Amino acid sequence: MNSLILVAAGQGSRMGAPVNKLLLKHRGHSLISYTLRHVFQSRFLEELIIVARVEEQPIFADILKGIEHHIPVRFAPGGATRTQSVKNGLSCLAKDSEKVLVHDGARPFVDGKTIDDAFAAISEAHPAVVVGIPCVDTIKEVDGTLVQGTLDRSRLFRAQTPQGAFSKLLKASMEALSSEEGITDDASILEKAGVPVTVLPGKEQFFKVTTPGDWSRFTKMIEKEGLPFRIGQGYDIHRYDESRPLMLGGVEIAKTGGLLGHSDADVLLHAIMDALLGAAGLPDIGHYFPDTDPRYEGADSKKLMLEVARVLSEEGWQAGNIDSTVIAEKPKLAPHIAEMKASIAHLLGISENQVGVKATTNEKLGAVGRREGMAALASVIIYRK
Repeated sequence: MNSLILVAAGQGSRMGAPVNKLLLKHRGHSLISYTLRHVFQSRFLEELIIVARVEEQPIFADILKGIEHHIPVRFAPGGATRTQSVKNGLSCLAKDSEKVLVHDGARPFVDGKTIDDAFAAISEAHPAVVVGIPCVDTIKEVDGTLVQGTLDRSRLFRAQTPQGAFSKLLKASMEALSSEEGITDDASILEKAGVPVTVLPGKEQFFKVTTPGDWSRFTKMIEKEGLPFRIGQGYDIHRYDESRPLMLGGVEIAKTGGLLGHSDADVLLHAIMDALLGAAGLPDIGHYFPDTDPRYEGADSKKLMLEVARVLSEEGWQAGNIDSTVIAEKPKLAPHIAEMKASIAHLLGISENQVGVKATTNEKLGAVGRREGMAALASVIIYRK
């Protein structure tokens, strides 16, 4: 098993913030959430251990709920020092953990490929690895303010994270450590134990957010990284259920001839919601409103749409415009288009001229053409608030 320990228990005193710097937010997202999103891009990672102060673990757990992931995540208590925190994380590894990487929670721009390359590099020939970049600056050795000499920068390397080794090897090296003096990272522990550590290429963007200047660099990179707008598309289809009212776009079209579904089966709103969530890179409506949850049985899709709008807002997005098409052989929808446009615009807080609703038939082709059900398509643009 491939494991990663995410160190998130520091005080961040050099940042000068009143809270853990990992919980500071930019555009509605905490610093740690950016790190987690990038960590979860790894294809080889099989478990994540977050080392955090006990009182902050519920906060991190709430952040995790909003980030899609498919591997187990557990918490370990933070220690008085980084080394002790990593030791606590090691004690929480799964019994079958074979390789482990350690990564700083304050390095948000790590990427999945680098994590995967680090896991792949750990082998009998290279039992431990450290990611980093060559030193390009001239480095002076000083005593106080007096230069003692110039170091050979061709032999110098700026260590970053992730760093790691075979799990048993890092545990054994940690246990053999008699003093933390001179220990500034995890590779240092392995070096002290006589373990050969192999250098892997890192990137300038893997910097650690430590000072207010680093925070400014972080926010500028986020602004540069993100497009000012996104495009999404959505699709939904429901069978007819003659016993239910027909809801479309938040409007009751008819008392009967409705659609079958766990909620009120508003196929148009569902397609629009999926398009909005997809544009923001978020999971679909099944994630937020699962049909296995009794709370959403017969739910009013207008309320679900308001919740989607809230989620988008928290992510820093606002709906720009909507274009949608309802595909059905029955009933005639043209008389209801204006009301549906007004309803959708109201729910999303935009103008009616930013909403397009069209209706067409399927020319008697397929399931919709056979009047077995009704479908809807939606395309949306969202923009940063």
